[in-house]
Amino acid sequence: MFVRILAGLVAIIFAACLALVLVIQLAGWDWLRGPVEERVSRALDRQVTINEPLEVRWRWNFVPRVRFDSVTISDEDWTGDDHFITLERAVADVALLDLLRGRVNLREAWIRGLELRLSVDEERRNNWGLGRGDGQGSIPIVGALHLVESQVIYRNAAREVSFTADLDSVVAEDQEGADRTAISGEGEMRGRPLSFTGEGDGVMRLRDPDQSFAFRLDLEGGETRFAFDGRLGPRGSFRQIAGALALRGENLREIHDFTGIPAPDTSPYDLTLDLARVDDVWQARNIEGVVGDSDLSGQLDYDTGRDRPFVDAELTSDSLDFNDIGMLIGAPAIDPDDMSESALRRAQARALRDEGRIFPRATLAVERISGVDGRLVFEGREVTGAGQALTEVSTVITLDDRVLLFEPLEFGFRGGRLISRVEVNARGEDTITSADGTFSGIRLEDFIPNERIEGTFSGDISLVGTGDSIRRAMATSNGRIRALLDEGSISRRTLELIGLDLLNYIFASDETVATSCGVADIVVTDGIGEAETLLVATPDSQIHGEGRFDFRRERFDLRVQARDTSPNIGSLGGPINIGGTFRDPDISPDDETYLRGAATVALGVFLTPLAAVLGTVQIDTVDGGVCERLLGQADAAEGE
Repeated sequence: MFVRILAGLVAIIFAACLALVLVIQLAGWDWLRGPVEERVSRALDRQVTINEPLEVRWRWNFVPRVRFDSVTISDEDWTGDDHFITLERAVADVALLDLLRGRVNLREAWIRGLELRLSVDEERRNNWGLGRGDGQGSIPIVGALHLVESQVIYRNAAREVSFTADLDSVVAEDQEGADRTAISGEGEMRGRPLSFTGEGDGVMRLRDPDQSFAFRLDLEGGETRFAFDGRLGPRGSFRQIAGALALRGENLREIHDFTGIPAPDTSPYDLTLDLARVDDVWQARNIEGVVGDSDLSGQLDYDTGRDRPFVDAELTSDSLDFNDIGMLIGAPAIDPDDMSESALRRAQARALRDEGRIFPRATLAVERISGVDGRLVFEGREVTGAGQALTEVSTVITLDDRVLLFEPLEFGFRGGRLISRVEVNARGEDTITSADGTFSGIRLEDFIPNERIEGTFSGDISLVGTGDSIRRAMATSNGRIRALLDEGSISRRTLELIGLDLLNYIFASDETVATSCGVADIVVTDGIGEAETLLVATPDSQIHGEGRFDFRRERFDLRVQARDTSPNIGSLGGPINIGGTFRDPDISPDDETYLRGAATVALGVFLTPLAAVLGTVQIDTVDGGVCERLLGQADAAEGE
């Protein structure tokens, strides 16, 4: 009985299947086109259109092989594109019974001529979120996927990036016979050419919940090059990426276009690091390499999960080249005609030389720091190429909502130190820069190489200016600069020359004279520094100065005069003018000195040699208590 019932049931099922096949054969397979479009459209929450009749090869396992020609999937309205995906041909083994139950299950699929358009607009919306419609659909199940002659077109308006990538998943097989995926493409980023090539596991590995996806990608954008060799997490998750990254280029500033991390102008660089992503945090460990002629090592975290992405880095240079420091502010101390230097270094140095300037005009790229915060601890343990004057550099840099703070910013000198705080506030319409610092034990001869004047000086500086560059900030600055000269000396011949004491200069020995004191007090108003006090005193002479430091035009307008404690025969007694630019000073006697010299010549010609000597007698002598008073004033001002 049971056998008869079972046999009858099998016969009924067979007859039903035979009837279904006969109906399909008589009616044609194209009747499936509508149900397929409807089911896939619901699953993807996009309109799917199959423009050509279906071709089906029936198989008795109810997994027919279906060929779709000319298929399109609609795009988001805001992209301006009609189609998110177009494909020339797709062949798939379709689980028919699953499809009738409302589930798309492709056991294996081959796609040719795919064009996938990925878009990001200026509001950072993207168009590749699928399956988020009425909640009744689901992403199709794909057992195996093969891509041939396919393309990915990517456009990011927010980052000004676009490229077209060629994608092919059957270029080769690995040792186990599995497909390998190859990708290559070209485009542009912020107007510069962009190209890349890569290879990895077969695309279906991206579906595996237990296996990572191994790949290698080489990218070149402008003069920046990246090479990554690593893995994506299970199911192709970018939140679990890990691998080795090598990057090199002409200027680290350009990595902002690729990563969103702001960086200053630098010399050419070549770096390696271990890169990993854990959830929202990108981790760069074991950073090693060179930037210009300086080594660099350390680590960096980039947290993209905050409202404002945050960079936290610790970097060290055991040998920091002085010219690489100058690059950071746009003022490399190099010969602009030296072809061994980078093009950017030479351009910056040439601009300063041609303009006759020392303050760089390189501007702060406010747009690059406006969307990110961060903290950087940097230590340059030994500075090279600075004539042994500057020995070390260290700073802690914080960036908080467009306020860039260097606190502390420390420079170690041979025997001295500068400790400062610099803030660049770009929150308002105008960028405001403030600098406050104290310095002590700094050697004068390290900044003005000579064998005539020596000493150490200490003091403080406090300036505030408006502008997005050092040049603009100094041109609008207000504040004060004060300095005291300690343990100084000056050659006697230099003293006589400054005082235009001609006879004593001719006959003076070249011995050094200790300075009793030195005071400089400069008040800066709207970019003009007035010398309230400018004095260097020895036991028997004084060098007085007065005038202006023009930070707007970077020019001197000073008068300097030396006076002895007793009348000097042979002294013209007039002041010396210091003019010209900060870069190229001009030193010459004052008009008063020329007049006095002319009178001396006249007396010598028309009167007697004795009268000529009388013309060079300097009778305004030193006030011996001036140093004590000025030093007292400086101490009082420092205590305010």
